[in-house]
Amino acid sequence: MPKRLNSMVGKVHYLSDKIHYRYDNSLPPSLTIDSGDTVTLACREAADGQFTRESTVELLEQLDWDRIHALSGPIAIKGAQPGDTLKVDVLEFGHHGWGWTAIFPGFGLLAEEFGDQRHLRIWDVSEGGFAEFIPNVRVPIEPFMGEMGVAWEAQGPQPTMPPTIHGGNMDCRHTGKGASLYFPVKVPGALFSAGDGHLAQGDGEVCGIAIEAPLDVTLRFTLMKNQSIPAVRFDT
Repeated sequence: MPKRLNSMVGKVHYLSDKIHYRYDNSLPPSLTIDSGDTVTLACREAADGQFTRESTVELLEQLDWDRIHALSGPIAIKGAQPGDTLKVDVLEFGHHGWGWTAIFPGFGLLAEEFGDQRHLRIWDVSEGGFAEFIPNVRVPIEPFMGEMGVAWEAQGPQPTMPPTIHGGNMDCRHTGKGASLYFPVKVPGALFSAGDGHLAQGDGEVCGIAIEAPLDVTLRFTLMKNQSIPAVRFDT
């Protein structure tokens, strides 16, 4: 569990096991908070717990793709209305000691290099701030959430895969601890969700997948009334 930070203001909340798979403004909020509150979200790995430390490559042929991008939330912010901006400060991360990376046929920038091969790597992250690939080859972890976003104005379920003006699957490694993100509020309450935790990733997911992992992320929410922006923005 991430440690509580001295810089937190407002109430502190914890949210787990409230999962959905699409942005949808008809979903009831799993948690309603005040501006200035802090929430720790216990987020499953991107495939909704289908991957574990014990998973083998055979899982890749049985994967339920309808459960990809499991999102925690949504979180409603009291008083948020269309035309406002929601500021989200990324305060802290906690990981669970492991992650996974896979290569799927026909998926990712190097699809032609790998042909019809499937590969799965389960990373051990129990030693300090590194993920071990093979003995003496370790990757420094820099956690961030691949998915963060607010509900769309459009009715009905909306996809998680593309990044949009609302946020979504941004997969931006610069949105880790210390970053501040700004989301345009499109529906009452904003209805913020997050998921798709990454332990490490370069500037772009070359194979289409980072070091995916379950993460606990602590976020502070601040409502900026009557301040509108055209699309999501962030400060590192």
